[in-house]
Amino acid sequence: MYIIFRMMLWILAAWRWGDWRNWEKYQSTFLFVILLDLLYNFLTYIYPMWEYDPTDIIPNHTLNNLLVTFLSYPSIVFIYLGRYPIGWAKQVAWIIFWVTLLSFVELVNHKMGLMSYHNGWNFGWSVIFYLVQMPFIRLHYKKPLLAYGLSVLMIVGLLFLFKVPVSKMK
Repeated sequence: MYIIFRMMLWILAAWRWGDWRNWEKYQSTFLFVILLDLLYNFLTYIYPMWEYDPTDIIPNHTLNNLLVTFLSYPSIVFIYLGRYPIGWAKQVAWIIFWVTLLSFVELVNHKMGLMSYHNGWNFGWSVIFYLVQMPFIRLHYKKPLLAYGLSVLMIVGLLFLFKVPVSKMK
């Protein structure tokens, strides 16, 4: 039930704090985040770094991840970009706020047994990931081609770092 509650909170937060007048400006960044999440699931299908664990309501990682991908992530991007502040110090504080919030949500998920880490990934790596992900979302919004190019480099680097067995991919 917590999973459904969490999804509803993200949707309500987007409804309340999202920049609805300018939603079209954020659409390509929604798609960027969705694409990268789906790519993660595709590339690490046999060798996941983390997985959502089954619950009584959502029986597998795939269904849970699709909910997160298509409901939570667009809501997060919508609020994050729609309220992105002006000024270096405020921007750093905004990024730290989101890294802290997302890390807290993940920690709760992990402690509740709703997700598990595998193949060298751990909560510390997730925090580092969020520290990179949030500025990347803004980078894509401002300079999408640069974000795509850097994403390819980062994906390749992560595949090597975590020794994802490319030869065993489907």
